[in-house]
Amino acid sequence: MVFDLLTFLHLLAVVVVSLRIFSRRTSHGTALAWLLLIITLPAVGVLMYLMIGERRLGKIWMDRAIAMQPQLLRWAQDIPASTLVDPSTLSSAAESVSRLATGSVGLPLMGGHRLQLLTDSSSIMRALIADIDAARSSVHLEFYIWSAGGFVDDLVAALVRAAQRGVPCSTLMDSLGSRPFFKSQAIGRLRDAGVNIVEVLPVNPLRALFVRFDLRDHRKIAVIDRRIAYTGSMNIADPRFFKQNAGVGQWVDAMVRIEGPAAWVLEAVSLSLTALQTGSDFAPPPPPDLAAAGDSHVQIFPSGPQSSTQHIEQLLVGALYAAKREIVLTTPYFIPSETLLTALCSAAIRGVRVILIVPEKIDSTLVRYASNAYVDDLLAVGITILRFGDGLLHTKSMVVDEEITIFGTVNLDLRSFELNFEVSMLTYDREFSAAARAMQRHYESKSEPLQLQRWRGRPDWRRRLENAVQVLSPLL
Repeated sequence: MVFDLLTFLHLLAVVVVSLRIFSRRTSHGTALAWLLLIITLPAVGVLMYLMIGERRLGKIWMDRAIAMQPQLLRWAQDIPASTLVDPSTLSSAAESVSRLATGSVGLPLMGGHRLQLLTDSSSIMRALIADIDAARSSVHLEFYIWSAGGFVDDLVAALVRAAQRGVPCSTLMDSLGSRPFFKSQAIGRLRDAGVNIVEVLPVNPLRALFVRFDLRDHRKIAVIDRRIAYTGSMNIADPRFFKQNAGVGQWVDAMVRIEGPAAWVLEAVSLSLTALQTGSDFAPPPPPDLAAAGDSHVQIFPSGPQSSTQHIEQLLVGALYAAKREIVLTTPYFIPSETLLTALCSAAIRGVRVILIVPEKIDSTLVRYASNAYVDDLLAVGITILRFGDGLLHTKSMVVDEEITIFGTVNLDLRSFELNFEVSMLTYDREFSAAARAMQRHYESKSEPLQLQRWRGRPDWRRRLENAVQVLSPLL
């Protein structure tokens, strides 16, 4: 009798959740992963699906996002013509990527930029603090992780100084990523100085009943005086102290310092998330009248879970198919979609040199096993996989033919494609692409290549475990 009841409840759970899964358009890999989990572990599977099975931002957030979309498009359409660049002036490959980017998110190609690639955390923080100390009209920051200690304390002091001399300062901090920081003395210093702090996507038990708690703001944006901006992979955390008990070494990051109109575009992107969180109006100030800082062409590409289309994945795939000679990618977490995996393998098969640089050690055991499941397929078609051994390589970059560079916060995993608020900078500047490629070559010099025959000689239990975890990769 008890067995019959449990069987009935098992079947009921499978049917109910299956109907829920089939009621919406879901990638077949994700749907199958959920069904497998629910069939094999019904209690765990149903509970997990209720918690993280759908991209639930909550009705209030989605209503705000729907209402804001036409405002964002109108704002983008009013970008001054003097800052725009006709994509037809680019090479055919760059033009196709640029038009795809504009068609996806509505933000155009812009000129008049000076770009500086900063490839170590100390240099990044020194430059950012110097710009904040020189700020006259505004400082706006948005970062996933804030972690007190080390040079972060110096940044906090710079923000306090700016606020005390009358410069409006505001910050967005992800509730989960910056959770310890909200309990630190530093947060009190910022608030006492008048820095406006917005906690994005608050995490609490009540909210978890109605929204998915692991949808996060993963962006890294700093904008000073609406003319200088930073974006890239680095959080507000000193790698000498951050996660030192994880056994992966110091995090290795890079940021780009941007002078030009992309700075106030990045500010508007960040202000749109502020409006989504607070319910305030999306009303960025008019674009400032800036003289050209340089001759680099830049596009800003935001992405997030409020959209039903995975725009950033489409963009990356488009860039891969546009490549003619070489693709070099760096990412800390590599769990590609089938579409991205096909694009990478297709590039290698048609003769494009493809290099993937990943860290030897990462801070997630499950992600490591899932990532390993793709290695054989990649090596078999001639893709070079290098494992960086000098810390956790956290830089997210793609350089195509030393002409197109995609640089920002996006990892090559389904979480970045589907669940996180992310931002990328696209540039079609050979000088910057050469600098990014030089940075990647430095990473190569500290990496070891994987060999196909040696890889295939690993124990059978590891292969089976990696493939098993990979089946559940859409849920990681």
